[in-house]
Amino acid sequence: MEKCDWRFQEKRDKVSNVNTEGNRMDRKVIALDIGQVCVQVRGELCFAKLGYRSAAEVPRELFVLNDEMEKGRLTADEYFERFRELTGSELDKEAMLEAFCSIIAAPVPGMSELVARLPEHGIRPVFFSNTSCLHLERVRQIFAGAAAVPEGVYSFEVGAMKPESAIYEAFEQRYGRPALYVDDRPDLIAAARERGWEAHCFNGAADLEKTLRNRLLVHCN
Repeated sequence: MEKCDWRFQEKRDKVSNVNTEGNRMDRKVIALDIGQVCVQVRGELCFAKLGYRSAAEVPRELFVLNDEMEKGRLTADEYFERFRELTGSELDKEAMLEAFCSIIAAPVPGMSELVARLPEHGIRPVFFSNTSCLHLERVRQIFAGAAAVPEGVYSFEVGAMKPESAIYEAFEQRYGRPALYVDDRPDLIAAARERGWEAHCFNGAADLEKTLRNRLLVHCN
């Protein structure tokens, strides 16, 4: 797990040393959210492994702790230490890691295949997600389409989470405004559209493929 013990400052330096023409449009870049777009997120699986029967039983402090992890403010070891302090849990580190990552359940049907085909049509998919380094590792393990998405802008790198403006700005600095941004959350879509981004609210792989054909003239068969 040591390779995931990154902090915000270390990653922010990499994000800031990129293109500053944030208002340009790159018609080959698609910004892809991860959770509920590329992979299914099943909180109940994680809660059960931690000994909770439902989200209602999970202490609010753990959700705050998770946000701190996703903003890159905690290393994996710090996260697990704080978790033990808050809950009194006796789970060992490996058991906690498995519980933490079990929330990433399975690929969204059809998305691995669709994403894998995009580069063949001149489309450059880029991950754009609120996530932690540990969850990202799990995504790359189970989502076959991730092989076509080597790049991304992540909350744990930037130190900010969508819909905060800083993470959208980080994306624009590195890639410009994307030709299309895909997310399942209307509030995050709205924040992107306020910045002039073209955005699509995800409703399945088939619907996204139709949108790509209509907007980007991509034939993904």
